[in-house]
This record gives sequence, structure tokens and C-alpha cells, in this order.
Amino acid sequence: MAAQTGATLSLILVAHRAPDRVDVLRSLLEREGYMVLCAYNGRTAQHLIRQHHPVLLLLDQALPLVDGLDLCRTVRRASDSPAIFILSDHPDELNKLLAFNAGADDYLPLPIHPHELLGRVRVALRRMTRSVTSTQGIIRAGGIELDPEQRQARAAGHPLALTSLEYELLTIFVCQPGRVFSREDLLNRLGGFLRGMPFDRAVDIHVSNVRRKLRRAMGADVPIETVRGVGYRLRFDASDEAGPSEERAPAHGAGLEELALAALERAPVPLLVLSPERTVLLYNEAAQHLCGWRADEVAGQVACYSLLGCHSVDGTLLCHDMCPMRVGLHSGMIDQQARYVITLKDGRELPVAAQYSRLPDTEGQRDCVLLVLQPAGERAAGGE
Repeated sequence: MAAQTGATLSLILVAHRAPDRVDVLRSLLEREGYMVLCAYNGRTAQHLIRQHHPVLLLLDQALPLVDGLDLCRTVRRASDSPAIFILSDHPDELNKLLAFNAGADDYLPLPIHPHELLGRVRVALRRMTRSVTSTQGIIRAGGIELDPEQRQARAAGHPLALTSLEYELLTIFVCQPGRVFSREDLLNRLGGFLRGMPFDRAVDIHVSNVRRKLRRAMGADVPIETVRGVGYRLRFDASDEAGPSEERAPAHGAGLEELALAALERAPVPLLVLSPERTVLLYNEAAQHLCGWRADEVAGQVACYSLLGCHSVDGTLLCHDMCPMRVGLHSGMIDQQARYVITLKDGRELPVAAQYSRLPDTEGQRDCVLLVLQPAGERAAGGE
């Protein structure tokens, strides 16, 4: 896709299956002085993108012919792709996760307040303007190289295919290696582009996406670390520059914690660690084999009910007031057992025996719960 110039930075594509929704968004954007292209299906949107190269795309997740997520993936294969917002009339955490994994910069529920929409659009366009005018030199840290002028990134000598927002996020870490950034820090430095509900995990999703792309280039030694209860940082150790002959003494506490996490990951039974808000903090290999979701689609990004679909044999959903974990936490439980049915990624229903155990308090993660799932075979599953 051709590089954008300042004269075309205000060209926006709005693609939604509902003409009245398109009319509302077009009117709002045109009143602000933006030029707007309109489409009502994915094929038309794809043609307009190739022909006119808009700098910002507002794509309905449920576009006919080619849906918004597939179109997002196609556009992201271009070397100089625009900012992309996915629009959803039925937003939830799992759909948000799928949108970000497809390469979207933001996920907007509809209807949305006009001021919020316009604010996010302005931030996106400012970001695109910076990418055109930047003239800084090459920035290097932790095996990563950034070229601000070309807006390109490399890791271990391999090019990284980053979205606009992922590039901004990686730049924050590379420019200040070793510094720990909280989620709030990252939200502020990204101009509020990701800001949403109090438990919005958009930052975690984008960090996870950047890590996944770094892992492809660098192998297992991904330098972006999670600092428990605080945030994220780019690992930077001056002794790395001293050569391979210098050995560092291991941090025993950190080593034991990593060993414990590795043991949980390799445990032969499906294990999940859940936050009080039921966000999945850890999702081991056995759980992946059981449920079908990959760890990079789940851990730190979605609530447990987005992938387990817990219900009793009579079909009663257990993801709200009847959730065994919520009931247990409110009653002060330490350990609790339950039997119910979960719905797997491929749509199959599986009875399970579940064991909930409250974990010792840890900084920033109070009242986390370990969930152990044991498939119950053909045995009848009851409620709680």
C-alpha cells in the first residue's frame, strides 16, 4: 500500500452492514471535516481500500461477504497499512480478543458516544502524522531495532509485522529499557487510544500480540517481561553486553516462582488461575488440549466464562450469580468442588468435576483462585 501523505490523512472508510449506521457515522465524521468512503459489505470495502488507500478503517465485525476480521487480516498483510477500528453491535471480551488478534488497533462497541469516537479518530490520525514526519535515527535495545523514519522494527535481525499501535507500544519499551510501565502508564502514553472500562484488558492483549511476534523472531527469549502486580518492562541487563564469560547469580525467589509456574504449565490435569474478576491469568497445556483455545488467545486477556461456557445439565448458565467461584469467594471458601458441563471451542459439551482453591494473597492479585478441571466422562453432571 502506498505511503500516505499529509493531504490524504483525513480519508476514512466506514464499512457497516446497516445503511442507517453508515449514515450516522458518515455524517458525524464529515461534520468534523473528514472525507468519508462508505461500504455495506466486505468486498466493496476491500475494493475501496485498494483503490483509495484510506488512512483509517471503521469495519463492522459482522460485514457480509467478507467479515471485518477477515478484512482486517488481509489489510494487515500490506507493508504500510492504515489504522483499523473494529465496530461491534454485540461487544464482549472474546470478540474483542479476536479483533485484536486479527490486527485491529481498537475495538469499539456500538452505539458509541460521538465525542469518544471522534477522540479516538483524532489520536489515530495524529499517530499516522507522526509516522510520516518522524526523522529520528535507529533505536536499539534488547536485540530489537526500531527505524522511526521508516516505521519499521526488527528483532534478532528479522523484520516484525507490527500494527501501528503495536509499533507505538514497542517504541515505549525500547526507548526506556528496564523501566516498569503500569497499564495506566501505557494508556496515558498511547494517548488514551485503548482506554475503556475499568477492567479493560486491551493493554494486555496488545502486549501479548507484540510478545508473540517477538517470539517468532527471537525464539523463547522474549525480552518483554511481566512484573507481577505492577506492569511490564523491556528486560535490560548491562552484563549482557559484557560477553558470555560473565555469569550472573540467579535470583532465588524469581527462580522458584518460575519453577512453580513451569510445573503448573506441565501438570497433566487442566489448570487455570483466575483473578477475582475471573480473568484467566494462567492456562496450562492440559487446559489448552481440553478446551481448544491456545494460551496466547486466553491468558491475561479473557474471562473464564468466555472459553468454558459453564452450565448445569438443565442448561442453566453458571457464569453470573451462580458461578461456583463467585459463590465460593463470597462465602469465604478455601476449597470447593462442583460438577457441571462446559462447552468446548469446537461446540462439544463435556461434563467436568471442578476443584476451586483460593491461592495465598499476592501483591496486586488478591484472592486469586486455582481451578482444576477433571473430565467426568459420561457421568451425569449436576449443578453446584
